[in-house]
Amino acid sequence: MTLLRLHKVKRTYSTRQGLFGETEQVSAVNGVSLSLERGRTVGLVGESGCGKSTTGRLALGIELPDSGDVTFDGTRLPHPNTKAWKALRRRMQLIFQDPLGALDRRLTIGAQIKEPLAIHKIGSPADHEGQVHRLLAAVGMRPDQAASYPHELSGGQRQRAILARALATSPDILVCDEPVSALDVSIQAQVVNLLLDLQKEFGLAMLFISHDLKLVGCLAHEVAVMYLGLIVEQGEPATLYNEPAHPYTKALLAAVPDSTRRGPRPLLSGEPPNPAARPTGCAFHPRCPIAVPKCSQVEPALLPRADGRLVACHLAHVESAAGEKVS
Repeated sequence: MTLLRLHKVKRTYSTRQGLFGETEQVSAVNGVSLSLERGRTVGLVGESGCGKSTTGRLALGIELPDSGDVTFDGTRLPHPNTKAWKALRRRMQLIFQDPLGALDRRLTIGAQIKEPLAIHKIGSPADHEGQVHRLLAAVGMRPDQAASYPHELSGGQRQRAILARALATSPDILVCDEPVSALDVSIQAQVVNLLLDLQKEFGLAMLFISHDLKLVGCLAHEVAVMYLGLIVEQGEPATLYNEPAHPYTKALLAAVPDSTRRGPRPLLSGEPPNPAARPTGCAFHPRCPIAVPKCSQVEPALLPRADGRLVACHLAHVESAAGEKVS
């Protein structure tokens, strides 16, 4: 069952540059389509600045797209901060990157978990204490830790507390924006395992945003690779990781530490282009090791291959829905 659908969403920001404050248009998301189903996880990966976090905000309705549609349970997301949007946000929650920054240092953990219960009028105030304890137990924390302040907890415990707060409203969807990047590797594994357990228990749909491909491969049912506001490859982790089709995906996977890898790695050269001055044709062609003249002239469409994945590359033998080869 599809809970959330993004269809060709675009988001552009106006920025001021230079001595005289000239205005530039920065295209953060440039036509992204994604679907989230109950009980499944979509991993969104790519370099910093590729538009992953903006896509997450669009998915939650925190920002509205300039064009395209975002629908939840078949209904288009309402305007942010309206009564309808606030009611819908109960079913959609965001897990932040920085666990300490996401918590109010002046309030106890228990008080912060009670906040969404009070805001959305879930249960009676007399029941909230028991609900806090049940939520803490669900994320592997002790009831007495409800009286703790954020600075008294470890990084992993803070992230568990944020999960408990997010679960307070019984959401259908979690958007996790780099939720473990600020944690030690051993703690990362604990939080990822917790997310998997919570997904099984509550049937959550998750959009997991990360630059860590190995981590995403451990928990995602589907992976979308993003470059400069566009998805360039999308498919099941086993297929995408073992036989990457897009040159950018190959380069990202080559950068993942692997002691068993032999031979040269197709490393990327240069930095991602300025989003305010997108290259013509394929946005990746200035850094692509196999680019041909067509790549600088024609933007490749994201089309299906015979193996079921989607790829946007002229040279990846992409097959259209009609089975025709794109040369």
